[in-house]
Amino acid sequence: MQALDADGGALFFSAFMFRLDHLVRRIEPPEQVMLEVACEKHAFLICEEGDGRLYIGHEQFPFTTGCVYPLSPGEGYQIEHRNNSELKYIIMAFDVIHVLTGDPELFTRPVFEHRNQLNGYPYAPLSGLLEQMYVIRNYKTDAEYSHLNAQFQKWMEMIITRYTSPKTEQSMEARLHSTIQYVDDHYAEEITVQKLARLAEIRPVQYTTLFRQLTGHKPLDYVNHVRIKHAKDWLRKSDEPLRDIASRVGFKDEYYFSRRFRQMTGLSPRQYDRSIQQQTLVQDWLGHDVNIPVNPERIMYYGDSAGDLLMLGIQLLEDRTYDAVAPVNVEAAVIMKPDLIIFDSSNEQQYEQLHRIAPTLAYNSHATLEERMRRLGSWFGRQPQAEQWLTSYAERAEQMWAKIHTMIEEGETASVFTYHRGARLFVMGNIGLAPMLYHPMGFSPVTKVKEALAAGRAYKEISAEAVRQYAGDHVFVMLPDEVVARQATEMLMKSPSWRALPAVQSGRVYPVEESIWNVGDALTSDRLLTLLPELLCESS
Repeated sequence: MQALDADGGALFFSAFMFRLDHLVRRIEPPEQVMLEVACEKHAFLICEEGDGRLYIGHEQFPFTTGCVYPLSPGEGYQIEHRNNSELKYIIMAFDVIHVLTGDPELFTRPVFEHRNQLNGYPYAPLSGLLEQMYVIRNYKTDAEYSHLNAQFQKWMEMIITRYTSPKTEQSMEARLHSTIQYVDDHYAEEITVQKLARLAEIRPVQYTTLFRQLTGHKPLDYVNHVRIKHAKDWLRKSDEPLRDIASRVGFKDEYYFSRRFRQMTGLSPRQYDRSIQQQTLVQDWLGHDVNIPVNPERIMYYGDSAGDLLMLGIQLLEDRTYDAVAPVNVEAAVIMKPDLIIFDSSNEQQYEQLHRIAPTLAYNSHATLEERMRRLGSWFGRQPQAEQWLTSYAERAEQMWAKIHTMIEEGETASVFTYHRGARLFVMGNIGLAPMLYHPMGFSPVTKVKEALAAGRAYKEISAEAVRQYAGDHVFVMLPDEVVARQATEMLMKSPSWRALPAVQSGRVYPVEESIWNVGDALTSDRLLTLLPELLCESS
């Protein structure tokens, strides 16, 4: 089922009824490590005070006063502090009943698909209603519940209004986004900085600065960027004269249009027209259809699995990668002039920022190695190379495990632990080194890790006290580069509970550098076929 388009379209929320289950307020001191929580019902996480970061699956979001995020049944979330103040937040759990059919049923799929869309509005109206609900949350009679439920319905009315009408009650950032949308919709009209600033209710000088921080472009440069983008579409599908295409996309002068087109693309409009045959339409991991160059020469990669591309001989711009989790530095990206961006994240908001700069493909490093290599092969016309590498890798992996098999007993288990995001301890699931260890001829996961794997978990946060439940016969400990995480690792390995683990007492613990061992890309996986037997041989 598709979510409602905020600008109109078929009704969506009228097909549901909402029932409040419970409200819980939590106050977390700064030294508290908050473990992952799985949602059994739909929920809203509402930050009342503090400054933190929220992790939902592979996504991360700011978690500061006034932030509201929806979650669905089965989703897990983790919250961490960003400073030395406490975090105060509310968890509001509720049921969603689908009533459009004759047989109402509990609805467990996402209702609010765009998680960020509830933010950027004044918090006071929500806060007042939230406080009223919290005061009467412990109802004892039907009448008291009816009163609480009536307040909850008011809350849902406010939430749905905000979700479906994003252009009201807007914050400065939301107003900036609305002017970007205005340019996208009205690019063929006359647009000035003064007009955009007036629409955003921001002084022109301040508007230009904020706009550039958000898009990487000056306002009028962005207008021309959008116009040229649409001109490319017209060149692709039309044989109209250049003067007509220029007029369609908002340029009054054919010669100015040609000059700006060359400045932005390096080609004249007609040269671009001839080069269109050198593009291909592909679909990325999030379902976006994207036209990409057949032979891109300036690829920017945001993520940790660049070795997948390098193994297929796909070179990256300046031989470097960028953090897919950190906020995008759009100005720096614009200066790099990429002709293709690969973004290892499902964060649609950041994807849109990058897509305004160059054709952008969403990537999924949490997919299996086979899926990733075949997808890259199809994107870049290198299917034979991808299949050849996968066949060779599978053969060499079997040879490696046949060699290792003589060193381990049938059914022996292994676990991978790492500290990450500071002093937060994780056991690895289906990414990094762990999938290699859980080869059919290799180690088995312990029961607790099997549960995480069955749930499709990439990793799971645990407490230091719970390590014994997750530790296998062999324990691989990652040594992180980050100072706080490294110190936490050293403290754990000196603790009495750690020294009491059977794997420690039998000498089957392997401390290894995380940057070398816990990256699951093709290049690293290839290297580990040599490194893993050497490591186990040294310890046997």
